[in-house]
Amino acid sequence: MILGYGAYRHELGEAALTIGREALLSNDGSAIGWRERWSIAGRLHADEQADLTTAIESLETAYRIAGQDAVLYLPDGMTPTAHRLLNADALGGVRVVRPPSFPDGFGAEYSTFRTYSIELEAEFVDPTLMTDVVEWAETLGFSGGGPKWAYLGTLAGAPIRQQLQQFTPFKVVQQGHAVGLRGYPTPASPIWPAAWHQDQGGVTRALPKRVGSTNSHYEVSWSYQFESADTLTGDPTSRPT
Repeated sequence: MILGYGAYRHELGEAALTIGREALLSNDGSAIGWRERWSIAGRLHADEQADLTTAIESLETAYRIAGQDAVLYLPDGMTPTAHRLLNADALGGVRVVRPPSFPDGFGAEYSTFRTYSIELEAEFVDPTLMTDVVEWAETLGFSGGGPKWAYLGTLAGAPIRQQLQQFTPFKVVQQGHAVGLRGYPTPASPIWPAAWHQDQGGVTRALPKRVGSTNSHYEVSWSYQFESADTLTGDPTSRPT
């Protein structure tokens, strides 16, 4: 097999590739994709030490650039196998998490050969999912409805408790946040539109995180305030499926 990274090609049979995967989970434990790590171990060969130095420099130059496609090809060097890290499909692109390292310094190393190791990593969202929301939370805070009272001060003696209103408006604060991997999620809608104070609260978007060569983890938050003479009942908005 021949391993390629960008325009660089390892020699036929030079590099041994092992692939590990672990699930990417949302905050409710649902699997929404996977993280894939390629561990590459190989040995450069050359007839002369000067040629070996050139080969090492070419290897280091190739893997100095993140965001390249990594593909394992059949021996013809043209036909891709099932093992591919495509930068355009990866969340944050393909990352070189361990640049070319040279773990072996014993024996005849750097005579006509040099042992190396490299690690690549990329994250992928399951393309079959309808949503890439990885975090969703919402709370409802209820208040009001009962009497309103206050203590009145006196010139002498203890303050006096006095009822000011027999009933007060029912109030609810609906607030939450959500995080999407590839874009801003749609915030939850106000649960009681007719009782919504539209001049208070609203929707806020946070700057996404920079992951590799692209953005990720787009966070949106919302806060709505409601007031009504009638009881407001309801439950927090469920995470979209």
